[in-house]
Amino acid sequence: MFTRLIPAAALALLLGNLAIGCDDAENLISCADVCDKYQSCLDEDYDTTSCTTSCEDTANDNADRQKQLDDCHNCIEDRSCSGAVFSCTTECATVIVSAS
Repeated sequence: MFTRLIPAAALALLLGNLAIGCDDAENLISCADVCDKYQSCLDEDYDTTSCTTSCEDTANDNADRQKQLDDCHNCIEDRSCSGAVFSCTTECATVIVSAS
């Protein structure tokens, strides 16, 4: 019985630690995706590191900004550059502007 408790306790600890940083990880992935898409589609010299950092800070501090980030990310996720530019301008404008 003792040997069963050790793996269960280790799993619970691991899952608990992962859950603590989930929001930050989600922001990081979404922000990086949005910033990378902007760079690859519109401005090859765009500073994606600065964009990602600013985007994460803004999304972490404001629920409305997080929703805008989520909406932008969901819009561009499966689109080509031209599709993203023409279809997602409204969703993404505030994310990129606030991050630049």
